[in-house]
Amino acid sequence: MAVLVPLLALPLAAQDGVRTGISYGPPGVRPGIVVAAAAGLDSVRVIIERDLTFSDRFEVIALPDSSTRITGALQVGIYKLLGAAAVVELQLAPGGIEIKLYDASTGTVTQQGVRPLDRGGVGESRMAIHRVSDEVVEWITGAKGIAATRILFKLAKADGTDDGIFRIDSDGQNMVRVSRAGGITQSPVWHPDATRVAYTEMRDHVGTIILQSLASGSRVTIPTTTTAQNYTAAISPDGSRMAFTRSGEEGSDIYEVNLAQMCCVHRLTTVGRLAINLSPTYSPDGKRIAFISQRGGRPGLYVMDADGSGQQALIFDTDDTAESQAPEWSPDGTKIVFHRDLAGGRQINVLDVARGTVRALTSTGRNEDPSWAPDSRHVVFKSSRSGRDRLWVLDTETSASRQISTPGGARVPAWSPSLRATTP
Repeated sequence: MAVLVPLLALPLAAQDGVRTGISYGPPGVRPGIVVAAAAGLDSVRVIIERDLTFSDRFEVIALPDSSTRITGALQVGIYKLLGAAAVVELQLAPGGIEIKLYDASTGTVTQQGVRPLDRGGVGESRMAIHRVSDEVVEWITGAKGIAATRILFKLAKADGTDDGIFRIDSDGQNMVRVSRAGGITQSPVWHPDATRVAYTEMRDHVGTIILQSLASGSRVTIPTTTTAQNYTAAISPDGSRMAFTRSGEEGSDIYEVNLAQMCCVHRLTTVGRLAINLSPTYSPDGKRIAFISQRGGRPGLYVMDADGSGQQALIFDTDDTAESQAPEWSPDGTKIVFHRDLAGGRQINVLDVARGTVRALTSTGRNEDPSWAPDSRHVVFKSSRSGRDRLWVLDTETSASRQISTPGGARVPAWSPSLRATTP
């Protein structure tokens, strides 16, 4: 397997996430882009084209292989006539590929770099290609790409029994089992370092939280989660703390454990016997926790300081049939996505934290358990719209959606942070 290293010799603009100045045209219009590749790089080109399409930021101009295969000097002007605002050139380089980004209006190179790369297009070499796609997105827009990410999810067999926790690349390829076969699992979540994951494993009627290394498969049982039901874990952005729900005869409350020292559990919520408080999610700065509470009569969205103080409602529902569940704070801190039950069904909603406004993102099928991509723009969720539980990705800005190619019965997805070259 090739050694993967960061893109070499990137201009300062790319490192700082500054846009290159390529014209987008009228507001709301996606710029056209062409990916042209030297012979032997067609499989790489196809993956990058798909990644750029899935970013929902470009209109990828699909051309026959013969029209995007470079045999001499790149004719940027021809692609401009076809509607391209930007052209990506892929050339073979010693040990990998060279990437150049052209402004089609001037024909000039605005960014370039070399990435050592195994061109096999499978496993980790495929993830390295996704990182190239994300570099291109950031070069042009200044925003993070989401191609070099993975999604955790729980899978149920055709008979409804549990099949465990799996992960899959963001484009629906490279599905790998994470948890052990057999048993009952739930609530998968990524550690911020993206090298570990946590999930609940049922043992003798007890829900125990497991922290597992993706590289080695080694597992650590979180102390104090060996009694009662412990689930819906969330890990603080700095990786030092874990909040989780504990349910027992006295009700459900949110607890927090010192993850760095594996000790010192304490309860964050308590509103009396048989209280229901669950599903914590940290703000990106780690100072606040959003959660679900039934203290108002029906499950609603609340927020508190990370030490448990200052608990207050985020949404005041006038509809007495409304129930909110499964919140997740966006990486940029501006939004909280969640699913909501109303008389019309279960749909994905998003709360603008500053304004306090709520917007429905879905309307077809039963949709639940949303999770943010690192760009704070896309969400993955479980939907029954195709007839069986599947994972779907939604662009919250354009409402464009796509189904991820997972087996039926996929649910409870969790989107990873951006994956570095050393991430397993």
